[in-house]
Amino acid sequence: GAMGNAGSMDSQQTDFRAHNVPLKLPMPEPGELEERFAIVLNAMNLPPDKARLLRQYDNEKKWELICDQERFQVKNPPHTYIQKLKGYLDPAVTRKKFRRRVQESTQVLRELEISLRTNHIGWVREFLNEENKGLDVLVEYLSFAQYAVTFDFESVESTVESSVDKSKPWSRSIEDLHRGSNLPSPVGNSVSRSGRHSALRYNTLPSRRTLKNSRLVSKKDDVHVCIMCLRAIMNYQYGFNMVMSHPHAVNEIALSLNNKNPRTKALVLELLAAVCLVRGGHEIILSAFDNFKEVCGEKQRFEKLMEHFRNEDNNIDFMVASMQFINIVVHSVEDMNFRVHLQYEFTKLGLDEYLDKLKHTESDKLQVQIQAYLDNVFDVG
Repeated sequence: GAMGNAGSMDSQQTDFRAHNVPLKLPMPEPGELEERFAIVLNAMNLPPDKARLLRQYDNEKKWELICDQERFQVKNPPHTYIQKLKGYLDPAVTRKKFRRRVQESTQVLRELEISLRTNHIGWVREFLNEENKGLDVLVEYLSFAQYAVTFDFESVESTVESSVDKSKPWSRSIEDLHRGSNLPSPVGNSVSRSGRHSALRYNTLPSRRTLKNSRLVSKKDDVHVCIMCLRAIMNYQYGFNMVMSHPHAVNEIALSLNNKNPRTKALVLELLAAVCLVRGGHEIILSAFDNFKEVCGEKQRFEKLMEHFRNEDNNIDFMVASMQFINIVVHSVEDMNFRVHLQYEFTKLGLDEYLDKLKHTESDKLQVQIQAYLDNVFDVG
């Protein structure tokens, strides 16, 4: 089963960390490779001619260089990163101070990701332990970093129907959110009438400042790198289980599908697919998409996912990830009636017609996923 698979992944990793033998990690796709290569080059502080030479390397050699550099780059203890992230989340911080602090947030997250991926398992366990609560902090930062994306999007949508002053699409929502209570209540106790968000996002109600701060961060790569950090944690069986049992982690990962970057969305779908395949994971994924529907005001579950799948049709990696995810959600279910029900959910969202259009795709990878779906379709007729 899938657990076995995750387990073997874990043991491989633990071995290579214990012996400190540089394992050949799978090369990332070109976009990510270039990004990480640029970061490594930057950190090396080379004279321009030396740097120019390295830029001419082929991808294999670039990847080797990245792996070599990353192994020796980061030697901070976990609490260094935890304190930094908590510093960005501190509600008492002035906007000016926040602006200055958060300038380095992407770099901090990148170093954290490298540490989680390349340090020995003891480091990862320390990051996740009771004292540091690293997973909580990461999930909270992820929630904050994409708050504005979800919130602004929803407010813009809901403004269209109402006659609110269009120049300030979120002013009404903010007031609604505060009318429910004067205290920012830790969320989840009661669904007040103060708007969907307060009931469903677990952090405190957004003040204008939180929203502005989140907007600032949402223009950066932080959400993408946060998801990469979660992927690094999920590479360990131990971390995977923690993410699955965390009250908000999978919900927040799913909400990251609101991000514009198709690479982020593809990465998100990869993680969600992995959760879906584990015992008990299917329910967790469906409930994450129920939460998504509530928070983002969808009429039907999976609506946005299908919309992205249709619109990102120039990004093959994302399309493959979407199709693979839909395959797993629908066809990893034993119960036939339930499968038919899920299949119909996607039929209603126009999947069948769309797949018919995609039949002639050039991409073999996509072809394989589409064929797998069609082969498993349960003919209700």
